[in-house]
Amino acid sequence: MTAQPPLVTPLAEGLSARTFPASLNEDGTPDAASAAFTRSVEHGFYQPWQSEEQLGRRVPTSVEDGQQLTGVYVDPGSAALEPWGEAFESYGFGAEHPVGTFIDYDKTLNAGGAEPVPARLITGVTVNPSFRRRGILKHMMTSRLAAAAEDGAAVAALTATEGGIYGRFGFAPATREQEIHLNVTAAGEGFALRQAPSGRVLSADPSSLQGPLQEIFAQFHVRSRGSVGRQSVYRKDGTARWDPEDITRWNRALRTVVHVTEEGELGGFAAFTHEGRGAEPYTLRVRDLVAVDAVSRAELIRHLAQMDLVQRIIMPQAPVQDAFVPMLVNPRAAAVKSVGDHLWIRVLDPVAALQGRGWGADGDVTLSLTDPLGISSGTFALSVRAGAAQVSRADRGSAEQAQHVTMDVETLGALYLGDVSVLTMRDAGRVAAVGEVAWDALAATVDLPGAPYCATHF
Repeated sequence: MTAQPPLVTPLAEGLSARTFPASLNEDGTPDAASAAFTRSVEHGFYQPWQSEEQLGRRVPTSVEDGQQLTGVYVDPGSAALEPWGEAFESYGFGAEHPVGTFIDYDKTLNAGGAEPVPARLITGVTVNPSFRRRGILKHMMTSRLAAAAEDGAAVAALTATEGGIYGRFGFAPATREQEIHLNVTAAGEGFALRQAPSGRVLSADPSSLQGPLQEIFAQFHVRSRGSVGRQSVYRKDGTARWDPEDITRWNRALRTVVHVTEEGELGGFAAFTHEGRGAEPYTLRVRDLVAVDAVSRAELIRHLAQMDLVQRIIMPQAPVQDAFVPMLVNPRAAAVKSVGDHLWIRVLDPVAALQGRGWGADGDVTLSLTDPLGISSGTFALSVRAGAAQVSRADRGSAEQAQHVTMDVETLGALYLGDVSVLTMRDAGRVAAVGEVAWDALAATVDLPGAPYCATHF
């Protein structure tokens, strides 16, 4: 392990933190700490205060994923209550509700290498707005990144509600997604595909798809650079057992289809809802679509486009480089409405992370890495052969490879999955040469073909 634990930022006086696993009582109900924590997370994201029944469904999924809950709590009667004094204890939520929340758990990330790399996923990060500027976020982040490094995670990953928060902790956006609106009417900017149909798409009962959803995603995950392992809520959503408006009831509006290949194998699934006959135009919204290859993805979309009472399809989480779009006879049938970052990456163990990554061409590179938290700082020698790298620590003063560059860990996160070129980051002033560097050769080694794509939100 080459990760070094960061210096953990202390909390302000009167605040204390504790980390505990999401847990259930012997009767299967959420324990008090997990229930209060979960309500505080939802409150921090402006979600409704969850009922006991909702908690009874939500917390078991956190337990199944092995989520670790870190909360920052106010010490009763402490100086942290200033300037509110007794008012906070009188009118605020009870002492069991944290004023800062942080959730992390382990999955894997497909970084383009032979095997997925261990990844510590981070979610549920909130700070009560009455307790800002007290070191809460810094403490939670540094303490949990220290734990992730100690546990051997190669990278940490999160999705960011706000874009200006996480760069200072070494995270950078590493995948993007786009919202596409498809005009599927027969006239005008109409819909048609260049390729002949392949296999069959069948309407499916969502409640019967738990196994198929897992099987299809497993194949997608091992084939798709940028993919992270899915949490258990996806099985609840995809099988219609949870309504996004109220998880205590079934989602009776959800519809699903599956693609069966010419060989009789499952090639993909799509979950969708129709926005009703009062919508103008008639609109179908894709809630989830996962396919093992471009053919199955295209057949699923073709089937949705040919359904009755559908004039527009909204795909809010499409890849930024989607092979489906060049298949269109009329490219204007697909309108890109927005493009945004999705998965953010923070390298923890440079050796494990870089050896688990894919590479474009053979080459020898020396990388000097700076890290404001000190986790990943150092100089590393990379020998890339046949798409894989051997990485070891090196003495910066004695490194002799011609390709010697410096960058910070945030820049490495942006480059890690191949969503941006090393030449672009050089031109942005974020990658610098040590001596003479053959930039085109370096780019051939570091850059990867196509854009990464993460189909999972968390």
